[in-house]
Amino acid sequence: MPIQAPTTPEFEAPRGEAAVVDARTFDHERVANETKHWVRLTAACNSKCVFCLDAEAQDGRFMPFEDIQTEIRRGREEKNATRLVVSGGEGSIHPRFHDAIRYGKEVGYRWVQTVTNGQKLADRQFFLTAMDAGLDEITYSLHGHTPELHDRLTRTKNGFQNLMKSMMRAVRDGRPIVNVDVCINKQNVQHLEAIVALCARVGVKEFDLLHVIPQGVAWDNRADLFYDPEEHREALRRVFRLARSSQFHIWTNRFPLSHLEDMEELIQDPHKMLDEVGGRRTLFRRYLDTGTAIECRDTERCPHCFIEPFCSALDKHVADHNAARFEVWWVGGRTDLAAELPGGASLLGVSEIPNSYAGPLYLRADRYTPDVSLPVGSRIVATQPEHLAQLAGVTTEVEVHLDKAMCAALLALPAIPATWILHAPTRATAELSAQLDPDWRAFFAALPPGTRAQNLPACLCPGALLERPLRILDAALFHDDGRRAIEPFVDRHIRETYRAKSSRCRACPADNACEGAHIQSIRAHGFRQLVPLDGDATATLARLACISDVSPRLKDGAPPLPPPPLVPVPGNEPVPFIDLHAGRRS
Repeated sequence: MPIQAPTTPEFEAPRGEAAVVDARTFDHERVANETKHWVRLTAACNSKCVFCLDAEAQDGRFMPFEDIQTEIRRGREEKNATRLVVSGGEGSIHPRFHDAIRYGKEVGYRWVQTVTNGQKLADRQFFLTAMDAGLDEITYSLHGHTPELHDRLTRTKNGFQNLMKSMMRAVRDGRPIVNVDVCINKQNVQHLEAIVALCARVGVKEFDLLHVIPQGVAWDNRADLFYDPEEHREALRRVFRLARSSQFHIWTNRFPLSHLEDMEELIQDPHKMLDEVGGRRTLFRRYLDTGTAIECRDTERCPHCFIEPFCSALDKHVADHNAARFEVWWVGGRTDLAAELPGGASLLGVSEIPNSYAGPLYLRADRYTPDVSLPVGSRIVATQPEHLAQLAGVTTEVEVHLDKAMCAALLALPAIPATWILHAPTRATAELSAQLDPDWRAFFAALPPGTRAQNLPACLCPGALLERPLRILDAALFHDDGRRAIEPFVDRHIRETYRAKSSRCRACPADNACEGAHIQSIRAHGFRQLVPLDGDATATLARLACISDVSPRLKDGAPPLPPPPLVPVPGNEPVPFIDLHAGRRS
């Protein structure tokens, strides 16, 4: 008899009780995922904000226009970016600001945006020239509802007056999209609703709410800036709730995830991490190339920082490599990299079966045929329901990647072979997670106890025998010269290791052994899918012992890991740290 299927139609995943995940949420996600290219025209600014993240990098330099053109072209040619953001410091103080906008349009950007304090754009002729050059969007940085508060935070005389003058002119003009970002801090958090109301009266209905983070002079001024979001929960929620109005567009930026429970539609698109890491690219490049510790990594600062999960994931990845803890060296079609398996790997991950390699393989099922005998210790990855019949008789371990269709196919089988491991893949977007994820809890409840499972929190796979996913070292994470690459690792972190937990998870006996659900699953289905485990804590921890792969994190008080030794891809040597574009990249 087939396994008894749950009654949930199509195994639909239950949404968080109060989460709003709808077409508008996915429209926001598509906008956020448009490929953007930031170009900093200056390392100078005509404001001195007390929370400035870039103060240490502002040495008064203006990028030569030839370099600006090169960098603008790079975004189109290397990234195929369609949205250009010209910034600084303060981009508008560059003498070729209008030319940069015009050049962006000439080389094919669909949209050109600037983020500004509004001081230069308060001048009518300057504003009109920017419009004629092709400026499509203006993001004004407004941090107070009165001149006293805004000017004190930005340390700019007449800053509020000039910004409001510029904003009203832009709204009246009608050509640019006009929105406002607010750096939320101890000084203005109670006035956030008043700031939004002021802008709404002018005609602005789109807001990017940035949580203050411990970078630049913000850390120096932390006593006056840092606050506990929980203490100001109602003030924040009053504004957050505007996101559910069709009249407003509300985005959050760098906001602690746990404080957005039941408002998961406001969780920032995780691909924003690319911009955040890019802004500190020089620090990460030195860390990876020379072993120089990232100077801001300490137990006091990290709990306040949005990119702490990325830094911890990077630390763990480097430590796993140096301690030879990886199990798969994934090369795809690059079989020329198969001569030696780095990082302790015993399996070679390939997209095609190589002719001259005799070791165990990690192979996609669509490249496997039953007439081929795989080396002992190999593993096959099944991603489509039609793979199951093909793999029914193999003795090799099979990693079955689950979605709604695959779950339905598994539940129709008389039994699931003991060599099969049910793997919950992470999704690239919240929309895909909403479309493809089953009701995990209902699915596993329908399976016999002891079914092998991996890559899910224990609360979402009741009765399963949990296993740790294989650690995979991807050749795409390295430059050809052997250095670790930054951007591909950020992509990997977003795609696979960026996870979050509910505040309720602290009551779960599995808390210290569990990293939670993937960020896109949280955005699609809400934190409420995570439920603390009941029952005997000792038995629960014994069930989880085999999957615990969670490193202590600085945010929880663990000390920083030592700087990484230089361990390049086999056959290559590390190169000296040289970054000709330091300070010029977003």
